[in-house]
Amino acid sequence: MPLKDDRDGLESFPLKLMIVAIVATMSVVPASQALEGFRNRDFVARAELELESVISAAQTLMIEGPGSVRTLHLDFRGDGSLAFDRLSIGDTRGGPNMSSVVLRMIGGGVMARTATEPAVWIVGGSMAALIIEFPTCDLRLYAKQDGMTPYVFAVVV
Repeated sequence: MPLKDDRDGLESFPLKLMIVAIVATMSVVPASQALEGFRNRDFVARAELELESVISAAQTLMIEGPGSVRTLHLDFRGDGSLAFDRLSIGDTRGGPNMSSVVLRMIGGGVMARTATEPAVWIVGGSMAALIIEFPTCDLRLYAKQDGMTPYVFAVVV
């Protein structure tokens, strides 16, 4: 079937281009929001693994006993709107977070993991919480004992 020599299509071409441009522009916002959501989910998943690795190492040290040492590389970098603010490891004896690792995020979000089986007292310098304000660091954990009280001492190296 031969094509007709018809120029009617040229009149509707600018309208079609304008409709395509409008639809493309309207899809940019949902696409960027989807990408942001993906980045945030990725950050949360990686942060959970990092927190679990600290708790797991502390529990292993508690089982192994005084003299045991572990070094962990922590990486809480993220590209989304959820971002690292600071990490708090342990607390004073009897403190509410003495067996916990707490990640605070910019914007007010908080993630926490607690060592329960076995429970572990974790401390930093001055026998209080260790506060880390950098998204990446090397963390060294030492199993120690003060009299009859075992604990894990945490320090950034």
